[in-house]
Amino acid sequence: MSNSKKLIAVLCVIIALTLLFPSTASSQLPKSKDSSAETYEQLATAIIAIRKTEDGLVKGIILHAQGSAAAALAQAASANGGAQKQALETAATEITNAANEGDKPVQAVRQRLSKAGHTHHTDAETKEDYLWIDSKEKKQLLDLARRVSQLNNPPTSAKPPTS
Repeated sequence: MSNSKKLIAVLCVIIALTLLFPSTASSQLPKSKDSSAETYEQLATAIIAIRKTEDGLVKGIILHAQGSAAAALAQAASANGGAQKQALETAATEITNAANEGDKPVQAVRQRLSKAGHTHHTDAETKEDYLWIDSKEKKQLLDLARRVSQLNNPPTSAKPPTS
């Protein structure tokens, strides 16, 4: 059955029901209209509350990553060798997590939400979606993470060949 025939059949059923129950149909319209507005208002309130919750959650994720990075840097300052290297790597990872507004599992959830049409702020340069960290800040944080991860690496200098 084509779409137009289906539509005609549905319209015929609606018209028949309206003719069979005219008082019921007309008396339900105002209530239905009022109910729709009330339901939509409740939905709007819920959506706004959920967005505020998400904003707070992502801000908390960033602050947690910042605190973890600071703790790892403090640990690295008082450590040597492998422990220092591990602390610096942890700090770099946490700085990266802050830059990305979450670790890989959080990013996967955000990507899923984005595919479903749930977006926040769109960065003018990169067209990436973000809540708190724009592309300029993200680039700075990722550069900082790279520098922190390289702190324990000995500088590579050209050594003269020995004969």
